[in-house]
Amino acid sequence: MSRELLSNLGYHIIKEEHDLDPNSKSNSEVKMCIEFKSKKFLEPEYAPKGIKFVECEIEGKHCKKLVPNLEQKVKFANNDKSYLKRLSGKNVSGGIILVNDKGSEIKQEIIDAGLKANFYFWDIHRIFFYCMKVFSHSILENWVSESTLGIVLTEQENAVQFEQSDYFTTNMVAIRYSEKSKAIEVYFTYFVDCLIDPHKISAHIDALHTKNVEEILNDVYSRMEDLTQKFYPDKEKTVTVEIHSLSGFTEDAEFKVKIYSKHYKNWKKLNMKEPIIDEHTLFKYSIIPWEAVMDYAFTKKTGMHTKNESELDKVVMEIEEKFAGEFEKAVKESQILDPFTSSPFITKKNKSFAGYETIYHANVVTRSPIKQRMMFFSRTKLNEKVSRLEEIKKIIADIQTDSMYNYNWIGIMSGSGFEHEVIDYIKTFKKEGIGIGLIDAVTKQLIARKDTNEGGKLNQMFLSECIS
Repeated sequence: MSRELLSNLGYHIIKEEHDLDPNSKSNSEVKMCIEFKSKKFLEPEYAPKGIKFVECEIEGKHCKKLVPNLEQKVKFANNDKSYLKRLSGKNVSGGIILVNDKGSEIKQEIIDAGLKANFYFWDIHRIFFYCMKVFSHSILENWVSESTLGIVLTEQENAVQFEQSDYFTTNMVAIRYSEKSKAIEVYFTYFVDCLIDPHKISAHIDALHTKNVEEILNDVYSRMEDLTQKFYPDKEKTVTVEIHSLSGFTEDAEFKVKIYSKHYKNWKKLNMKEPIIDEHTLFKYSIIPWEAVMDYAFTKKTGMHTKNESELDKVVMEIEEKFAGEFEKAVKESQILDPFTSSPFITKKNKSFAGYETIYHANVVTRSPIKQRMMFFSRTKLNEKVSRLEEIKKIIADIQTDSMYNYNWIGIMSGSGFEHEVIDYIKTFKKEGIGIGLIDAVTKQLIARKDTNEGGKLNQMFLSECIS
């Protein structure tokens, strides 16, 4: 079970169940030699960095000999050239000792001796805390899996840490939305790791107070400001906040959270409902039975929806390009025809306008004097440092400079919604020879001014299997 926990948490098992010195009369067996390699999780702060040995112990009272024995093993390994070769020349920096017991059962002097040698004791509460991190990630992956827009961001540090000598707080964020949803759903899962030793954790003297929970709510608000700009700024959002605290919560923080969280921030300003957070989304780890959950935590080993925050634009662009491919398929199968003569379009090579390359481009090839072309652009590729509306206007102006075409059918494809000013502009848009629409690649909805000749015909063309 220890191996499963460590490997799922992101540790690479370099060697396990191996004897350092077969010729030694003393015990030189090491349970595991590991190094952190995860792309989904951050390395636990309450652990040595670099390559480390792992030992396991059934009960805290049996730990007395572990520290000096492990010290000898580390020294032997770091002086053995053949062993270091297996570690790519790196030294063993320390160790983790997993104990199937409460931290209060490990004597303080043993813990202190271990820390001096760079050995960290993980008691049963901390083990369960890390198991639940793996389990929570699996739950979030499953939660977003059926949505068109479904993303789990890799674990990251809170931008502002509170009481840094005692705690290290990280978070995972999941976002989901589909054509069946009425609102964007965002799920925050926070992990407050306790940096004090397991003996002190068991004493329950470092439970999180209301002010600590409020600092996490500050982080939620800050993250939602960014996410609201990135995803569907005009769409209502529901937000759930889950906090896992290794050291627990005070009663005041836990049982009054649903009251103080409602008014702590101006949530309506971000077009979101009051956050869903109560005593059932606050998890404390000294009282929860853990074996069944630990066993279940390792059943889902997927990572297909987990993305680094820097990959968000790429994810959204893939949604846009995939839906643009549906229009290409509709053109190929003659589901989309020109609205004047019902002539077919033919796919052409992508072309740039105002510095933005189309994600799909097609012309009508016919003897008719009405020359037409259809173009789709990615909303995500528009420069977000300036007004996206102004960039759309530049694209339209550049397209108008080509007098060869009588009609230009323009689609702005988005996997993350549109700003209100862009929606208002399109709903009032009227230019001869240009039909333009906003296409939501997640909900498969079209926004266009349908009471004009061009807008009506654009709507008629796109009402195929692509647009609902």
